[in-house]
Amino acid sequence: MARLRTLVFSPLLLLISVVINQPSYGYKHLNGRDLVEEVCRHTSSQGYCIDTMIPGPPLTAEGIASTALGWAQIRTLEAGTLISGLIKDSVSTDHPGHYHVRLQRCWDLNMKAMADLWSASSSFYSKNINAMVNYLITASRDTKKCQDLIRGRNLPGLAAKNSDIIKLSEICVVSTKFF
Repeated sequence: MARLRTLVFSPLLLLISVVINQPSYGYKHLNGRDLVEEVCRHTSSQGYCIDTMIPGPPLTAEGIASTALGWAQIRTLEAGTLISGLIKDSVSTDHPGHYHVRLQRCWDLNMKAMADLWSASSSFYSKNINAMVNYLITASRDTKKCQDLIRGRNLPGLAAKNSDIIKLSEICVVSTKFF
């Protein structure tokens, strides 16, 4: 009889421990402005996130992820265009050789980030969220490397695009916690 109680009681304890220990934001029922504010509260740039994610009915966590991912892709294309122009200018003007090399390396990183963001998009629409998150993290990491390469080079337009890519990728990752 004591053994029967243990068997019945053990699954209950297991369930309780899973519920208590499972990391979750617990706000999966939110939508609209409340959801945006909760997602943004968990990012490194709450103000940017709130200003960027305009809630509209019916905004869901999936909608936030899709929007942030789409905007990250656009910013990556814009950054690539800026880098391409800077590379052309660096060849035609008198810049030190390492400037051109840094821009070329930044171009390569931008192309990798772009490919990862497209792969993240494919993963998102095929409901492979873990793969999507991994692609977003890699895209963000490569963009941060580009950001490091251009630091101190007086390239505010490119720095702003890179910063947006990093923040939008983070917003997308955080929003997956609310799916």
